[in-house]
Amino acid sequence: MIIIDLAVWIWQKKYQKMRLKDFISRYKIFCAAIILVLAGLFLSTVANGNYAVGLGIIKGWFVLPLLFLLIAATSLPSEKYANAFKALYFSAFLVAIAALIFLLLGRVTYDFRLEAIYNSPNYLAMYLAPALIMGVLFFRENKFYYGASLAIIFTAFYFTFSYGAWLAAAIAILLVVATNKKYNKKYGKKIAIGLIFFGISLFLLSQMHSNKFESLASLNSRSSLASRIMIWESAEKMLADHWLWGIGPGNFQAEYLAYQKYFPPYLEWAVPHPHNLYLAFWLYSGITGLAGFFLLIWFWISNFFKKEKSVLRLASFGIIFYFLLHGLVDTTYFKNDLAIVFWLAMLPLFENKEENHRI
Repeated sequence: MIIIDLAVWIWQKKYQKMRLKDFISRYKIFCAAIILVLAGLFLSTVANGNYAVGLGIIKGWFVLPLLFLLIAATSLPSEKYANAFKALYFSAFLVAIAALIFLLLGRVTYDFRLEAIYNSPNYLAMYLAPALIMGVLFFRENKFYYGASLAIIFTAFYFTFSYGAWLAAAIAILLVVATNKKYNKKYGKKIAIGLIFFGISLFLLSQMHSNKFESLASLNSRSSLASRIMIWESAEKMLADHWLWGIGPGNFQAEYLAYQKYFPPYLEWAVPHPHNLYLAFWLYSGITGLAGFFLLIWFWISNFFKKEKSVLRLASFGIIFYFLLHGLVDTTYFKNDLAIVFWLAMLPLFENKEENHRI
């Protein structure tokens, strides 16, 4: 679909709205960050020789999503950027409805977690979490629609029982609510305090007797946290041996199994990613790509705090912050749909009232 959009974009000469020299001059840091990330991925692929998988990942998870951002930014007037976010929200709403149908049919994992059309409850949670952030911000626009749809999205999100997603989404929502002057003016600090106590109470009441919570609380040797620690230790050993170029995109599963000899028997064997966003960028794109990723995040942070905090910029802030926070315990980028969401969330950073100078 992105390639079709690209063909139409070229045919309609939408690219003429983008003055390349002006764009590079205006967004030097962003361009430098992208070049570093792509160069790191390519060099890591070449250094490790897995060309088919590596180049496929570069195309599918980086080049095409970046092109999608470029097409959206040049095809939509600035005042219609909100339509892209609302389309994303509606997509998550439909996914949540489908997920609840799975739930009603009893189609859940062995530990009673909802994964629906995804191959992991965590992936379902990662796709729904940005919609929760957007729904809270758009709620004042249409209370009935966003109230009803948020309830459906939240229900599906809850039944994933993804603690990392729960915590990261809750903190992101609290931050955007606290930063939103309209919310502060009407509700003040009460809404934030109320959300905190509601979230803590809901978590304790629903989870304190669950097997997952009890295994985490007791530091059970077979808990998901213990499994992640083992994966992180293996990833750190890989970095000690491949700190410059990394192991190449798409190679983690094979390297993880090869490094088994350095550790006690693994708790998990099928591990395509290192369950950490920052370890993933370092391993997949080397120190060059990791530097580019951090430069990109610095650009995003500095851009956000320099400009007026519109609803779209707050949505961008909340979504990217969620990716970064949940990325401490999961790989929140390296998947086709998540990559699209990540770059689409960058769209408001290029918003400019002067149409001739926007991206």
